[in-house]
Amino acid sequence: MADTLKFTEPKLDNEEDAAFAKAIDVVLSTGKSDYPSYIGGLKVASGMSADVFSPIDNTIIFGTYQEPEEGLVERAVSVAKEAFAKWSKVSVDERISIFEKVVAKIEQQRFRLAAMVSISVGMDKTCALEEVDTLVSVIRNACSDLKKKDGKAQGVWAVLSSYNSPLAAPIGYASVAILAGNTVVMTPSVHSTLPVYYMYNVLVECGVPDGVLNIITDSTSKSSEDLANNLDVIGVAASGSGEKMEDLMFLQADDELKFINEIKGMNPILVYKPANMKSAAKAVLDAAFRFSGQLISSCSKVILIEGQQQEFVKNILAEANSMKITDPTTPDAYAGPVISERKVADFKDMLDSVKSNVIFGGKRIKDPMTENGYYVQPAIVMGLDDEHDLNNMDSALPILSIQVASDLDDAMDIINCTEYGLSAGIITKDEAVSKRFVEEADAECVFVNDRKVPTAASKAIVNNFMD
Repeated sequence: MADTLKFTEPKLDNEEDAAFAKAIDVVLSTGKSDYPSYIGGLKVASGMSADVFSPIDNTIIFGTYQEPEEGLVERAVSVAKEAFAKWSKVSVDERISIFEKVVAKIEQQRFRLAAMVSISVGMDKTCALEEVDTLVSVIRNACSDLKKKDGKAQGVWAVLSSYNSPLAAPIGYASVAILAGNTVVMTPSVHSTLPVYYMYNVLVECGVPDGVLNIITDSTSKSSEDLANNLDVIGVAASGSGEKMEDLMFLQADDELKFINEIKGMNPILVYKPANMKSAAKAVLDAAFRFSGQLISSCSKVILIEGQQQEFVKNILAEANSMKITDPTTPDAYAGPVISERKVADFKDMLDSVKSNVIFGGKRIKDPMTENGYYVQPAIVMGLDDEHDLNNMDSALPILSIQVASDLDDAMDIINCTEYGLSAGIITKDEAVSKRFVEEADAECVFVNDRKVPTAASKAIVNNFMD
């Protein structure tokens, strides 16, 4: 049986709002940075550079990254393997001491890191602060667990991540792997350079030796493929969505390769005779469209029972009309942009093919505040064939499909034929139905009424990185 989780969403107060706004100003006023690869503590440039800019406004350019040259992955793994021989012999107490300093630094710079996350990928302040707080929790839990764990480090780990979690996933997985005595070669998203490289420097300043963490930023999936196929890599931790993650499914990796998979899925929700349909509709809307549907936990599909859909649709459309999609650094923003112009094009193409099924949104937003960014009005679609891709495969875009089941049995079949991702949930007042759902839903995490699914890096636990 899957875990059942409950959650009460934290609320920001005015003091936090003000601190976040100040941090945004500080980050925006900081000069441009260069983001080379880091191998064995050395900066490695290739001469093939590209700008790093914000999806909030593509005129905000905060640096350049270096595309890797051929053979750099092999060099990085070799350096990490050499560093492992020494790092794995460092005492547990010393490793924990280093990361206790790291946690203190993160907490001290909480709002600055959240601002970096927001500007880098377009997260609103609530989601950005959750990224930072999740990272703190991941490292703290790993330190605590390590004190009770009598295990052995494994070797060189690859950490592959995308923009869905620009901080908690890459730095969380890397930190836990390193705490466990391993070394890491990381390929973060090009959109994640600002927070990831900041944290790289924090780890080094707090005592992580050269070669223990190595970074290669690559706009393609080539470095990730090379890492996963390198026979000296003992394990891969992958989190996110997009081409980099999709290509992992087709890798001819060694059978002994350890694999931690946290790929974004549809995270479906079943609404069945809820206590309050308006509250249920709002919960689904928030699950679908916070961070414009790009969170690891974002919901892409809601299932209703025939006869209940009319009231649900009326309520979710009313709630959707109140969403404000704008610069996510502003206090009244519901959500911000999608990550890139390419994603805007994907969004348009998907919805153009189902125009008659779009019951809300689906257009690009163009106004003075958003004209240089990648803003779209989240879309709700209904009445698609059961076999349609939008009912079966996650798009990592702000598109919610409403699927209607004939009865509860049919709804459970639909749920269990869905590309889950991390979770499945039900909103209902019927205790017997909720019990059945928890028992039968074949997802890693199941929630009832109060939605909370594991955030990115939920599998970053010490046991996964030690023998």
